[in-house]
Amino acid sequence: MRPLLLLLLTFGLFACKEEVAAPVLQYRYEYFPLAIGQERLFIVDSILFDPLGNRVQIDSSKTFIRELVVDTFRNASKALEYRIERYERRNNTTPWVLKKVLSESRSFDQAQRFEDNFRLLKMTFPLKQGQSWNPLIYVDPLSKVEVKGEPLELFKGWETQVKSIDQSWNQYPNTLEIQFSNYENAIELRRGTERYAANLGLVYRELSVLNTQCLSACQGQPWEKKAQSGFILKMRRI
Repeated sequence: MRPLLLLLLTFGLFACKEEVAAPVLQYRYEYFPLAIGQERLFIVDSILFDPLGNRVQIDSSKTFIRELVVDTFRNASKALEYRIERYERRNNTTPWVLKKVLSESRSFDQAQRFEDNFRLLKMTFPLKQGQSWNPLIYVDPLSKVEVKGEPLELFKGWETQVKSIDQSWNQYPNTLEIQFSNYENAIELRRGTERYAANLGLVYRELSVLNTQCLSACQGQPWEKKAQSGFILKMRRI
């Protein structure tokens, strides 16, 4: 075969190869949407365990929560944050009462929520199955919160992991499940899970922060029976 013909054939073979596009990295920001004007409505069912001498008083309550994304501002690091007003009421007929102001932010690789002087790392992007991170990089894990007069180490053992992504759950066709706490020993339980719906945000949160000193007499009992202090919270979007 003549050299010129061989050269032309070789060039033709290379020219006919299909170009393979590089995979597009999906960051999945849709699971943490942020925009002024957003309104979020929740119902929160909570159970409080109040130690009273030799007995434990268990109080349950229902609270309606309304979060409004009202403005933006730049924090000390010049990062953009969204100002959120949180309102509460006990039933559907009473007026909303402003309880607190908090903020959320979403950057190229992180989503954060700043509430009650705690800045939590809610997500890291890109999101993917099995991904894990430390949600407390801005928080002292030994910080205590007071519940019914009892100081509790709320954040003990917290570590976040993506349990599932793009899975249907209840009426939502695509959700993200994040377990942000799964710590347990003989006297402490810290367990928490959140679900986010695509283009909607948080739709469910469940958190148990419980302590007990009942050991041998309570062996084998569920935490709801042996807890002496702490709380169980279930929050769902409406």
